[in-house]
Amino acid sequence: MPLFKQSILLQAVVILLATAALWGSALVLPQPMTPPQGSDVLYGVLYRWLAATPRLAAIIGLLLVVAGGVLFNVLLVDIGLSSQTSLLPTLLYIICMSASAMTLTPMIVVSLLMTGFVRQLSVKGSLLSIPPERACAAAALIGICSMLYLPAALLIVSYLFAAINYRLYTWRDWFVMILGLAAPYVLLATVLMFTDGLAGWWQGVVDAVMSVGFNVTAAPVLQFVGSVLLSVALLAGLVTVWRRLSESTVMWQRNAITVFCVLPGGLAIMAVTRVFPIDMQLYALPFSFGVSCLLMPSHSSVSFGNRKRRDWIYTLILVLIFVAAMIC
Repeated sequence: MPLFKQSILLQAVVILLATAALWGSALVLPQPMTPPQGSDVLYGVLYRWLAATPRLAAIIGLLLVVAGGVLFNVLLVDIGLSSQTSLLPTLLYIICMSASAMTLTPMIVVSLLMTGFVRQLSVKGSLLSIPPERACAAAALIGICSMLYLPAALLIVSYLFAAINYRLYTWRDWFVMILGLAAPYVLLATVLMFTDGLAGWWQGVVDAVMSVGFNVTAAPVLQFVGSVLLSVALLAGLVTVWRRLSESTVMWQRNAITVFCVLPGGLAIMAVTRVFPIDMQLYALPFSFGVSCLLMPSHSSVSFGNRKRRDWIYTLILVLIFVAAMIC
């Protein structure tokens, strides 16, 4: 797409306009925050601070979404998965995160932390393995995510896929994973013990686990169409990355697979929370990376006329993705 190969300033202006269109109504007529479950202890703190000021919650949610998009774009550039001159992953991240909610949600913070998870499990240069301390940090981030939103504990599925990608099979690797997951909970249990909140938190965890089940709710036709379009775009991005793996370096392959390791974790969360309407915030990272690869092929040998036609098609796809997010 020519636009996202040009001036960074022009791309930033387009992203700001798109963000304003997506979040404008939320800032004018802010939505209330979703009440936390008893197990969502960290999100519960945010809720107590911000629930009475929904506009401030929407502003903070917006800022975190934009920050997450920028950080993920920087990460993709740093690990060799995106061009330094393109902000398309930032735009796609903002679109995907804005499709499901217009205020601060636990998944906004979880998605931001999962960018750190991907960074910890990515490789650079000639080193193609993950040191134990980074594997431990990645598992610890999952533990923190589950304190914001208990179903996010199922992101351990993402870690297991990443472990397969890097062949982290030894007893030492399993011990590091368990240690990383447990570390945030040891700190949490210590704090709750001294504040007489441990029993209440544990009861909240038990209640949340007992209420696990498929949840499909009715949705307007436009929301259904928007969810389908975004899902198709995600699948098209996945196919594009899969096809590119065979012609890429080992480092690119491992880092690309690491980004898409977030996808099975999102599917696991969806299975125990809400199957439909689809919460696209669960898939923001693979969506942003995969669709950016779809819309900006790594190379092309087509003629000028065909290239112009292809650029128009990709621009139309991007517009459809934006419209789909607007109607979700």
